[in-house]
Amino acid sequence: MPDPRLLTAAELELMHVLWERGPSTVAEVIEGLQGPARAYTTVATLLKILDDKGFARTEREGRRLVYAPVVIRGEYEATAVRDVVQRVFSGDAAALVRALVDTEPLDDATRAELALLLIRAESGR
Repeated sequence: MPDPRLLTAAELELMHVLWERGPSTVAEVIEGLQGPARAYTTVATLLKILDDKGFARTEREGRRLVYAPVVIRGEYEATAVRDVVQRVFSGDAAALVRALVDTEPLDDATRAELALLLIRAESGR
């Protein structure tokens, strides 16, 4: 059974729009989506689900419903990464980093940034 704190791919796609645009109507969310067009009713249903799950909140502005993110992007990313580390890498964060380094091309700037992150982690900052 999926972790209820995690989002489906479709829900996450809508959350990305809300995180980028801030409070938005259904039509504005649809406008912010990439790829094939989505039906208004499908997006409205998914936004209602996000509200029910506590990821977004709904406010009425006149006749319109406006959806705003409740969960901060960084908080969700941390939850999702912890889930991947536990489920896929059996709790071994180093294995996740190894997989990333082994499978993704890293330019000099990215390698330098990773090195700085490791130094900060060692110093407790």
